[in-house]
Amino acid sequence: MYESSSNEGGDEASLIRAGVVGATGNTGVELVNILTTHPQVEVVFGTSRGRRGQRLAAVDPGSTDLVLQHPDDVRNTKVDVVFLCLPHGASAPAAEEWSNRGPRVIDLSGDLRLTDPEQHSSVYETPRAQSLMRKVVYGLPEVNRDALAQALVVSNPGCYATASTLALLPLAEKGLLTKPVVIDAKSGVSGAGRAATETTHYCSANQDIQPYKVGRVHRHVPEIEQTLTAAHGGNPVTVVFIPQLVPLERGILITTVVHTPGESGKGIHALYTARYADHPFVRVLPLGDLARIRGAAYTNRAVISVTPIPDQEMVLLTCAIDNLLKGAAGQAVENMNLMFGLPETAGLRGAP
Repeated sequence: MYESSSNEGGDEASLIRAGVVGATGNTGVELVNILTTHPQVEVVFGTSRGRRGQRLAAVDPGSTDLVLQHPDDVRNTKVDVVFLCLPHGASAPAAEEWSNRGPRVIDLSGDLRLTDPEQHSSVYETPRAQSLMRKVVYGLPEVNRDALAQALVVSNPGCYATASTLALLPLAEKGLLTKPVVIDAKSGVSGAGRAATETTHYCSANQDIQPYKVGRVHRHVPEIEQTLTAAHGGNPVTVVFIPQLVPLERGILITTVVHTPGESGKGIHALYTARYADHPFVRVLPLGDLARIRGAAYTNRAVISVTPIPDQEMVLLTCAIDNLLKGAAGQAVENMNLMFGLPETAGLRGAP
């Protein structure tokens, strides 16, 4: 348990002092909003290189009046935890620098997700120190809850990777992912970041669905395979990934069909229900119900449905999350709660 002093009543002396580096992107804004209302957190700073002195509400009117500071101005600020919402390449050096100063670090970029250094170099082409990687715990609570309690540096999972892994994890642990898995993944536009591009601005994204980076080229593919392979007893899991941009503000829906010879649909459903019974942010729907984005949006919840296809010995799995919450900022706060001995659900919506 975090014990700056007494934790009773959320008094100022007991609050976790938090900083957000890169507070003006979609994830940064969402993170500041969660932390501001968290009963045991004080937001000490939020940074921006281009908006020093401005209020965060000027960036997003639904946010707070937190005055943004330049990253150089907060280097010596005493905090207990720092959240990094920085681009790939900039985040790993910042994580190393902050970690060496003492605070715990939660990195929301992809810089620390892949454990194999050669694979990381191939996928992200960004620098990072191996001494830093020895401190890193992958921040999927449904896999690494115990390790997160002692973590000094956490690598927050990607949004697609979170939904895909949760959808397939129980089957991986049972050794049932012996064939390539095809994952259909639909994501709202906020997952592409705050700045509009030719494919993400309103006129392009509205009334359309756009597949992109299909096959095995999306950066989240090796991350998904890494976690599922470990759960599969080290036996390689191969993923074919079909991400698609849909005209929604937020949300991800994963759909995949897996061949499960010798397994009943009710048995697979029972497997999922038992596997996630102790995880407050995973909801396994009753047989016959299907997961949908509306059931997860604006919460830190992952909603999973299991639909048997008995005449083919297959099961259809769907998983819905909010890409900005369980897929990013909400899961980062969930990880912080575990790191500081707080209830996993503190400050978060979506637990039953």
